Amino acid sequence: MKFLSLHVDSIKFKPLKKALKKIQNLTEKQKKGEEAKEALAVLTAVEKIDKNVEEVVREFVKNVKEIAKQVKAKNIVLYPYAHLSSNLASPELAVEILNKAEKELRKSFNVVHAPFGYYKEFEVKVKGHPLSELSREIVIGGEDKEEKYDEKQLLREISKTKLDTSKLKENDHRILGQQMDLFSFNETAPGMVFWHNNGLIIRNELIDFWREVHKNAGYKEIATPQILDKRLWQISGHWEKYRENIFLTEYEKRQFAVKPMNCPGGLLVFKNKPKSYKDFPLRVGELGIVHRQELSGVLGGLFRVIQFMQDDAHVFCTEKQLEIELLRVMDLIELFYSKFDFKYSVELSTRPEKRIGSDKMWNKAENILKKVLERKKLKYKINEGEGVFYGPKIDYHIEDSLGRTWQCGTIQVDFSMPERFELEYTDKDNKRKRPIMIHRAIYGSLERFIGILLEHYKGRLPTWLAPIQVRILSFTDRNEAHAKKIIKELEDEIPNLRIDSDFRQITVPAKVKDAEIMRIPWIVLVGDKEQDKNTIAVRHEGKVKYGVKKDNFIKELKELIEERI
Repeated sequence: MKFLSLHVDSIKFKPLKKALKKIQNLTEKQKKGEEAKEALAVLTAVEKIDKNVEEVVREFVKNVKEIAKQVKAKNIVLYPYAHLSSNLASPELAVEILNKAEKELRKSFNVVHAPFGYYKEFEVKVKGHPLSELSREIVIGGEDKEEKYDEKQLLREISKTKLDTSKLKENDHRILGQQMDLFSFNETAPGMVFWHNNGLIIRNELIDFWREVHKNAGYKEIATPQILDKRLWQISGHWEKYRENIFLTEYEKRQFAVKPMNCPGGLLVFKNKPKSYKDFPLRVGELGIVHRQELSGVLGGLFRVIQFMQDDAHVFCTEKQLEIELLRVMDLIELFYSKFDFKYSVELSTRPEKRIGSDKMWNKAENILKKVLERKKLKYKINEGEGVFYGPKIDYHIEDSLGRTWQCGTIQVDFSMPERFELEYTDKDNKRKRPIMIHRAIYGSLERFIGILLEHYKGRLPTWLAPIQVRILSFTDRNEAHAKKIIKELEDEIPNLRIDSDFRQITVPAKVKDAEIMRIPWIVLVGDKEQDKNTIAVRHEGKVKYGVKKDNFIKELKELIEERI
């Protein structure tokens, strides 16, 4: 049984005509319809599986009473509503259950029972509180045992997650994350990051940079759902290739997948409206959160996670536009990696044994990727048979501070997905044609990119990325008021400056040490000399400059932040 309960100010209904031939006629009074005010309207669909009448009625009445108590309703409207289910019971079974439920509910409530087996029109005014609309399903026959548990024991179990630093190097991003209060992990969500405020700042700054660059490059941003019908993944081919890595769930007896990648959702957005050659090249980006099942033994900090944000983008273009669009993507990747002074290598992966699409498509795609690599004068390694199932790809491998390489950026040419999803556009000659699709990412996994970034800089991030950009330290209590005045001046001159202070009554070396552990790039010291001369002492990269003019410091900070240096 499925039912939808509505806490209403009023509900008015009127029978129109019979929906079932073998149903009793209505009285003249019933034909006129009824109106109920201040009621709990229960729209109900009895299903084939509701054969255990007594138990179904008992559970249904129990649920209705519980909801009515929560919303303080004294009037009940039982309203047969077949649209809630595609698995409806026979009219005889439905009438039996509804009549028995009405009889039980009348013991505690005023009950209005809308006629069964008739088409009806109704008007309803629903209240606006959180309990005003509740949908529920009653299934009799499964396990109905109340789970017993000890909350304190459960709390002890989930509080065991601790970072073992004994085998980690000093600049390991997991140690830096702990020292800088960036993120944490917990076994309640294996392989998923709990971002703290400081870590979220880094993440958001990278996202803002991504958005700014992509807007200037002509990309439009979209967002697609986290959970999508299994059929979508069967069409795309991911079901066959990645099923073991996909989290599955069910809703109303339909199987859904928690998305392992963003592209199928982007394809549905493309299909939503007809396209013309004038729409191309169409560049669409999505900072989408994806989930992939991984064995717990391979999880490792930010480098290997189950949930991550992927900066996917898809370029839809004609064959004539393909080469120039690939070169533009390569320019974007170079812009991003040069911003962080990353060294990288490039690899070209060709057709795998298990693939979709014709050899003709694969030949064309592989040849054009080789051509653009040669035009960019990039040295590259060829990985025979390691392309993705729908197309060949170019991968960018970033080298980290320990000499390890991580695949982050990727460019994939795809003739197959547009075929599978029947993507079309109208060409100049008014003929329907298939677009070519470029899949690409730059950060790849944003989580992994941040881990690499932290180790690359040993936690000492550029000023624009640093969670705390400036910390003001006072030498003594005498200097606190003046230090607060400087904070105000800096905040007025540099909007959104991330600045804090340390006015504790401890030694200055202790304050400096704490700031260094947090890898704060700019430490401003204010003592009696600075207060008398209206200057500041600035510590940066381990060196201290005395007698610095505030205007000069503000100018330097502004440039570093605005130019993202």
